[in-house]
Formats: sequence, structure tokens, C-alpha cells
Amino acid sequence: MDNETEKMIYTAAIFRNTNVAEIARTIGMAPANLYRKMKCCTLKPAELTKIGKVLGAEYSFYFSFPNGTKIGKVEKQNKKEIKTA
Repeated sequence: MDNETEKMIYTAAIFRNTNVAEIARTIGMAPANLYRKMKCCTLKPAELTKIGKVLGAEYSFYFSFPNGTKIGKVEKQNKKEIKTA
């Protein structure tokens, strides 16, 4: 694993006691396709949002400025953050 999104998905899957193949099937994607998208960094924000919903989490994608302004797709944020290895 060499990209942050891939690490994030694997970590979240472990946290929810599931695996990437099961996540893929649940969102209607072939597991091989999801693995490829993760490896090639081609997952779209909408796909990451679907993955988040499957995991019972929320995915947010936005620019955050020092004054607190957020521009982009802003959804409710979790107070708890889990660091990836």
C-alpha cells in the first residue's frame, strides 16, 4: 500500500470487521475493480462516499482554510479520527 486512500480504506475495513471484497460487492462493484481503483488512485469522491456509507461512516472531501471556511462537499464530520499506519 503506497497511497493514503488505499490505507484509509483498508484501515476502515479492519475497524468495521470486514474486507475490501465485501465492500465492493455491497456497493455493486466487482472486487477486482475496487482493488484496481484503489491501487491506481482513481476512486471518485462519490465512490468514496458510497464506501463510507457501507462502513457506517461519512466521507468528506473539501478544502479547509485556517479561518474555518470549508469549500467543497462538506458532510457531518466525526469528532474521532483514526490515524493510518
